[in-house]
Amino acid sequence: MNANYLIRRLRIGLHNKWWLFNYRLRELRIKLQFYWLLYAGSKPLDLSQKSALVFAPHQDDEALGCGGIIALKREQNVPVKVVFVTDGGGSHKGNPKISREEIVQIRKQEALTALNILGVESKDVHFLNKWDGALHKMTEVEQQQTLEEMAQLLHDFQPQEVYVTHNKDRSKDHETTYQLVTAAIAKAGVKVDLWQYAIWLLWDSLLFRDLKLEELAGAYQLAIHKVQSKKNQAIKTYRSQYLPIDAESTDVVLPAGFLWRFFLPHEVFFKTP
Repeated sequence: MNANYLIRRLRIGLHNKWWLFNYRLRELRIKLQFYWLLYAGSKPLDLSQKSALVFAPHQDDEALGCGGIIALKREQNVPVKVVFVTDGGGSHKGNPKISREEIVQIRKQEALTALNILGVESKDVHFLNKWDGALHKMTEVEQQQTLEEMAQLLHDFQPQEVYVTHNKDRSKDHETTYQLVTAAIAKAGVKVDLWQYAIWLLWDSLLFRDLKLEELAGAYQLAIHKVQSKKNQAIKTYRSQYLPIDAESTDVVLPAGFLWRFFLPHEVFFKTP
């Protein structure tokens, strides 16, 4: 057998082992910092009876970050509405087997099904249908239109609480959604408690490096044991995101190593001063 071939195979093997070691190390770091945040770095949060408006950049963010609090509020007949900012069409843009229009419809139906499980009727779900992955690229006119739409929803509903993805959530759509929502709250002139929920922040960050002390001090954890099965079921509704989209694919959008913490009986929120 050719010596160069053997050397190449050895290098590939070592590279794969090094990649796997780093991945496992990253998973361990993520788990350690999340458990610290959950059990030492956050304060207990009592469920309020305040009406809530949840802004989700994509169809699944609401179930992952807020599924528990949505279900708890709805079980007590507290009004909850959910707004999806993008159309979700960018999750499989590299797959030639499925069109953008198809994935948009799939994710919309998944969202309606998931929210029905959590207790939110379709009439209380709004789709702004902005282009997935391009919120930060909107023109001034598009941005103003989006602000108007958000402000109108806030004005009509008059929520007492607003939930939105974290301002440092390691996704341009998520961070831009936060910026748009805070601007819309000011535009609508409504007075709300503003809570941030983290999707990618706790996967792709070092908390003590990336968050200021006052941001960490605003962390709260909510026990969702009573509705954990509902949240789990709602997350599993998003099959297009955690399973291969077709029989020939093996890749998934959301790997198991990312999803594990969303199946725990607690949710973490950051209170905005």
